[in-house]
Amino acid sequence: MSSSYDDIKSYVQLLITNSRLAANQKLPAERELAEQLQVTRITLRDGLNRLEGEGLIYRQNRRGWFVAPNRFVMNPAQKVNFNSMAWQQGFSPTTNVLGFRKLIVRRAIYSVFSSSKSTKYFEMRRVRYLDQRAVMVEESYLPAERFSGLSDSDLSGSVTEILKDRYAVTITHERCTIQVANLELQCAEPLGIPAGALSLKIIRLRFDSSEHLVDYNIEYWLPHAIEMEVATQ
Repeated sequence: MSSSYDDIKSYVQLLITNSRLAANQKLPAERELAEQLQVTRITLRDGLNRLEGEGLIYRQNRRGWFVAPNRFVMNPAQKVNFNSMAWQQGFSPTTNVLGFRKLIVRRAIYSVFSSSKSTKYFEMRRVRYLDQRAVMVEESYLPAERFSGLSDSDLSGSVTEILKDRYAVTITHERCTIQVANLELQCAEPLGIPAGALSLKIIRLRFDSSEHLVDYNIEYWLPHAIEMEVATQ
C-alpha cells in the first residue's frame, strides 16, 4: 500500500467508520496499523500526528491513539462558564483539583491586581475534563482576603457559582489573551502528553460590575480539543 498521507488518512477514516468507533474509543496499536498499511512506524506516526492536527484523532502517553470527539467551541469575546458551555454542547464536564494553597505570588500576579507585593492570594490548579478526557489545565489566582474560606467549598464544581452564592460576587465580563505555549511538566502530565508539547494558552481576567478584578486565570488547552468562534457585525 502507498505510504502517502492521503492513504493513511483514508485508511484511518475507513477503520473508524467500519469498526463503528465512537468518540474517545481506542484505535489499534501503531504496530498493527503499520502492518496493515505496509509502512514504517516513522511514516505512520507522521501521518497520525497530522491527523491529530486535523482533529480526527488524539494521542495519550503510554495509552495509544483515540478517536477525537467534536471540539469544544468557545467565543473568546463572551463570558465563559466551562460547565454550562460543555453541557450545552453535549459534553459531560468534570473537574479534578490538583492543588490549592495560599501564597505571596510572583510579580506578574500582583501587577495584574495592582496590589502590594505582600498581598496574599489563593492559587488553585485544576484539570478540566470533557467526557472523561482531560482537555485543559487551569491555574487560578484569587485575593485571599476577599475570598476567605474558599478552600472549604467544593472546588471541583463551578467556582463562578461559588463566588456568586457564597461571596455575592458576580462575574460580569472578561478580558482574555490567546497565545501558543509549550507545556511544562506540571501541566503536560495531567493532560497525558509529553512536556514541551504545544498548547493553546488563554490568559483570562474576570471582572465584577464595579470593574474590580475578581480572579486571574491561565488555561492550558490541548490545541486540538478546542476551536474559537467569533461573530462580527
